[in-house]
Amino acid sequence: MGLLTLVTNLSLTTTVSAYLVFFYTDVAKMSLGAVGLLMLIARLMSAVAAPLSGYFIDNTNTRWGKARPWYLWLCIPVAIFSILLFLDPNFKSNSMNVTYIWITYVIWSMLEIFINTPDTAILPMLTNDRNQRTIFNSFRNGGSQIGALIANAAVLPLVALFGAGNDKKGFLYMIFFLAFLSVCGYLFVFVFIREVNTSTDGDKNKNHVSVSDGFKAMKGNWAFVITFIVTILVFFAAMARNSSVIYYFRYNLNDLKMVAVINGLNSTQLISIALLPLLVRRLGQARTWMLGLFLSAIAQPLILMSHSNMGLIITFWIVNNLGMGICVPLIFAILADSADYGDWKNHIYAPGFLSGIGATTATKLGGGLGMGVVPWILGMFGYIAEKPQTTHALFGIEVVFIWVPFVCLLLAIIPAYFYQRIEKQRGQVQDDLAKRRSNIN
Repeated sequence: MGLLTLVTNLSLTTTVSAYLVFFYTDVAKMSLGAVGLLMLIARLMSAVAAPLSGYFIDNTNTRWGKARPWYLWLCIPVAIFSILLFLDPNFKSNSMNVTYIWITYVIWSMLEIFINTPDTAILPMLTNDRNQRTIFNSFRNGGSQIGALIANAAVLPLVALFGAGNDKKGFLYMIFFLAFLSVCGYLFVFVFIREVNTSTDGDKNKNHVSVSDGFKAMKGNWAFVITFIVTILVFFAAMARNSSVIYYFRYNLNDLKMVAVINGLNSTQLISIALLPLLVRRLGQARTWMLGLFLSAIAQPLILMSHSNMGLIITFWIVNNLGMGICVPLIFAILADSADYGDWKNHIYAPGFLSGIGATTATKLGGGLGMGVVPWILGMFGYIAEKPQTTHALFGIEVVFIWVPFVCLLLAIIPAYFYQRIEKQRGQVQDDLAKRRSNIN
C-alpha cells in the first residue's frame, strides 16, 4: 500500500498538481484564464465520476479480485496521458492548443479517478481486522507523504538535468521517467497484493451492485455519513490552509523565503502516521481521530499568537501536521469499516461505491471548496495582488489562513465524537459478517 501511494504521488498527485499549471502558463504559454477554467471543470467532473468508478469496481469480478485488476488495466494508459500532459502541442492555432490541453487533461483526470479509487476500495477487501487496516492505511499515507516529499525535491532538478536549459524538453523527459517508475510500482503492487473479502449476501445477485444498491448501502450507514462529513471538513481546512500559506508569509510576515521551509515541514506527518497504530490500540479510532483534529485545530490560533516568532510558528505548524497525520489516515481506515457496516446493516457490500463517494467525491468537494474560498475571501477583504496590503486585506489573509481551517477542524470533532457509538458495534459487526460468510462457504 505504501509503495502504491508513493508512485501515485510521484507521477500523479504531487507532480501534476504542483507543476502542471506552471508548465501550461510559463512553459507552454497558455492563457491563465483557459487553464483556470479547465482545472475547475475537470475537478467537478472528477467529483461526479468518482461514484461511477466505485460502481465499476463493485461489479468487477475477475480471478484477481475487484479492485486489484484496475492497477493492471490502467497503469499504462495513466502513464501515457501523464506524458501527454507535459507535451507542448505547439500548434499554430491557439484554439488547437487549448483543445489539446482540454482533451488530454480531462481524459487524464478520469483515468486518475479510476486508478485512485481502488486505493481506498481495496482496503476492506484485504482484511477484516481493524488494527491491520489501520496499519495498512498508515503505510498508505506514509507512502503518500514520502512520494510527495520526493516529488517536491526532485522534479525541478530532474527538469534541469534532462532539459539542460530547455524547460519543454526537461519537463517531458522528467514526466516520462516518473511515469515509467509509476508503471513499475503499479505492476509490483498488482502482483504481490491479494484480496480476501467478498460480499456476505449469498443470493444470485451477490456479484452485481447497481447504482441504487450503492445508495442503499448508505442507508442508516452512520459510519459512512460521519466519515463523509469529516472528510469534507478536513480537506476544506487543509486546502484553504495550503492555498493561503504563501499569502500569509509574504504579506503578513514579510518572509516569503520561509514558504518552502513550511511546505517541506508537511512531511512531519510521517511521525504521527508511524505512531498511529499504537495510538489506535491505546485510545481507539474515535478518540484518536478527535485527538488529531484537536491538535490540528488548536495549532491554528497558536500560529497567529506567535506573531513573527519563526521558531514558535514552525513549532505549531509541526503540531498542525502531526494532527493531520493522525486524522487523515483514519478517514480512509474508517471508510473501509463503513463498507462492512453497510454489508452488515443492509446486506449490500459496496466498498467501491462507498469509497468513490466517501473518499474521492468528498475530498474533491472539500478540497475544491477550500481552494475556492481563498480568492473569494481575499477579494471580499480588498486584497490586490503585488501591492502593499491594507490592514483590512491583511485581516482577510488571516481569516482564510488561520480561522477558516480552525473552524472546520473544530466542527469535524463533532461527528468524530459520535463515531464512538459506531466503534462499539465493531465486534458485533465482524462476528455477524463472519457467520454469514461461513454459511455461504
